[in-house]
Amino acid sequence: MSDASSTAGIQFLRGGGVMAARIANHDWSRHPLGEPEQWPDELKTTLSIMLGSRFPMCLGWGADLLLFYNDRYMDVLGAKEPGALGKPIPVVWSELWDDIRPLCESVMSGTATWVEDMYLRMERNGFPEDTWWTFAYSPVREPDGQVVAMLNVCHETTRRVLTERRLADEYGRLARMFEQAPTFMALLRGPEHRFEFANSSYRTVVGGRDVVGRTVAEALPDAVAQGYVGVLDQVYATGVPFLANGAVFMEQATPDGPVHERHLDFIYQPMLGPGGQVEGIFVAGLDQTARARSEQALRRLNHELERQVAEQAQERSLTWQVTPDLLAVMDADGLLAKSNPAWQRVLGWSALDLEARPVRDLVHPDDLAAVSEAGRRLREGIPLLGFECRIRTRDGDYRTLSWVATPEGGKFYCSARDVTDINAAVRALADSQAQLRSLFESSYQLQGRCALDGTLQDTNRTALEAIGVRLQDVIGLPIWNTPWFTATPGMSDWVRDAFMRALAGEAIREEITVNLPVGRRSFDLSLRPLYDASGAISAVILEALDITGRLATEEALRQSQKLEAMGQLTGGVAHDFNNLLTPIMAALELAEDPSTSPERRSRTLAVARQSADRAATLVQRLLAFARRQPLQAVQVDVAILLDGLGQLLRSSFDPRIRTVIEVEPDLPRAHADGNQLEMALLNLGVNARDAMPDGGTLTLSARREDVGSGQDPALSPGRYVVIVVKDTGVGMDAATRERSIEPFFTTKGIGKGTGLGLSMAHGLASQLGGCLRIDSTPGAGTTMELWLPAAGGTPMQAQ
Repeated sequence: MSDASSTAGIQFLRGGGVMAARIANHDWSRHPLGEPEQWPDELKTTLSIMLGSRFPMCLGWGADLLLFYNDRYMDVLGAKEPGALGKPIPVVWSELWDDIRPLCESVMSGTATWVEDMYLRMERNGFPEDTWWTFAYSPVREPDGQVVAMLNVCHETTRRVLTERRLADEYGRLARMFEQAPTFMALLRGPEHRFEFANSSYRTVVGGRDVVGRTVAEALPDAVAQGYVGVLDQVYATGVPFLANGAVFMEQATPDGPVHERHLDFIYQPMLGPGGQVEGIFVAGLDQTARARSEQALRRLNHELERQVAEQAQERSLTWQVTPDLLAVMDADGLLAKSNPAWQRVLGWSALDLEARPVRDLVHPDDLAAVSEAGRRLREGIPLLGFECRIRTRDGDYRTLSWVATPEGGKFYCSARDVTDINAAVRALADSQAQLRSLFESSYQLQGRCALDGTLQDTNRTALEAIGVRLQDVIGLPIWNTPWFTATPGMSDWVRDAFMRALAGEAIREEITVNLPVGRRSFDLSLRPLYDASGAISAVILEALDITGRLATEEALRQSQKLEAMGQLTGGVAHDFNNLLTPIMAALELAEDPSTSPERRSRTLAVARQSADRAATLVQRLLAFARRQPLQAVQVDVAILLDGLGQLLRSSFDPRIRTVIEVEPDLPRAHADGNQLEMALLNLGVNARDAMPDGGTLTLSARREDVGSGQDPALSPGRYVVIVVKDTGVGMDAATRERSIEPFFTTKGIGKGTGLGLSMAHGLASQLGGCLRIDSTPGAGTTMELWLPAAGGTPMQAQ
């Protein structure tokens, strides 16, 4: 092969990147396809489109599905590349073949497929991997409609699927942990302090009231009356946490219900957004009512003799015995002169163990300095509230205790609560929020969260980069008034309407195109409601995936299919006219020959005239399909027409075919061209005969139908005459039925049909303002319905 011819043969590979160069330099001499200049045009065209795409694509050519792929698909192959070029897909992806074989067979039979998040266990790097994919298989056809290859456009969604699963598991684990935590916890959002979450311990503190989704003012009027909302307002406004120890809350669940006095240790911790602004308040604390009562009992007992406190506290105080708090009397040397059973239950140390050593010997080395400072304050007469330190257990572990101590008569009366698990839960919550934030910011999707009034509460970095602004520039704006939508005419109104639908509980998903600073982009946009633990909608989540590249690829594929259809139509017309012109040209040449006998000239002219008549019929059918034939529409008596047509068919058809005529009484006349209608029905009858080679029943029937406004999008309102041609023949499958009205498409053998009969009937009905409807099932026969306007009630004709 010369250099010139080689260069001409691979022009379609130019600009295709690494894989284009690899295909051009590959040794094809021993390959079944041969050299590239010999390849079919369909293969060259499809390779040119695929190699120029920036989306992962591959092509399976021929019955063996020989593999071609572009640069982006190389990462999909992994270690299989570059040895996969030109090999059969069942060999390259042998471990996946059982999974993808039905899809490939469907495409090669002419049916395109689309699969989203399909699980595949593939070996592309030498070991099995769990992967998920979204891809579309499309057939590649020759001009005659024969499928010769399949084109695969794919996108790996493994990371997103695994992230969503991990996120769901994490959410579930955290929800269970918070719900089961012994501390009461709640999350308040916004300046109105609306409950987004409250665990069972919190609901117990407020008397079992259902608070999620409601503001503090709505759910807890008793808390409002006691000034707690004012404290929340101050924390939200300043961002400074509020810590309370032994706060009194007079809980009254109903206006006429009983009042319960609760003593609470809690913190109002402000939660900051990415811009440093306060978004909500986290509430966490302990119900210290039992401990407060114990302390009150201890204070009353302080007025009694120390002997009575030491001897009677363990014997007579039920609280001393059963409380989970660690109670003790400590002397000036740090020895626990008295301790309750909780010390042994929590730490494993008995009363004798504790009397034998100072408590400081059990303190974690890193906490000794803080413990010494707390002891100094106690000795100065300052009570200790909420002091935490780590104490060693008998097993060698450490537990964190929160202390309350008061000095009295040279002694220290102490109460401690084990808060190890509570602190771990708080740290886990902080870590989880940090992880969720990282996932949110690193997502390749544009994501955001809106309040119930439509204002933007949060959005990720991907969304901000799309419009080139900072978070503080868009936070607080109604989502429809943000730069993502305002630059596109009409888009703000559409987004506002979609937001309201999502707020009502509907999941919205649409493909939109918007004007952004980077240019005009298309997105797969979704709006969905976010539900809280009570099932109420607490926010609306927006997500958008940039599909600009995918749409461009699909448009290129549609244009290719249009060109294929045009080529098929042109080829069919040219073929038929060539056959018709041949005898006419022969007759003209014979007429110019003076030596031709009159008999031969007469026979030849008769053949030429017959070809000319067939050409006129062909033109008439093409005009009918194109809805441009001249029609002489009159009132046609369909009953008479069907009766005459039935007699003609009975006399000309195989006796094994039974012809039945069924006409509805008082059938109105049809508005149609009688000659054209008769020709169309004759064609339908001949098709029905050919579909029953072993005999059967052909039914010609007619009925009246009324179509109301908006009832049928294909027909204008009015009265119609429906002519039905029904057979009991072999029927058609879905693929054949979809192509049945295409010009020159026929399932009959060569010379047995032009493929224009159904297209002519379809064009005639459409031009008169009606339609042709086809219902067919393999093995169950075919029903053709020709809908024509009734005379006197004629709808507007199609133009």
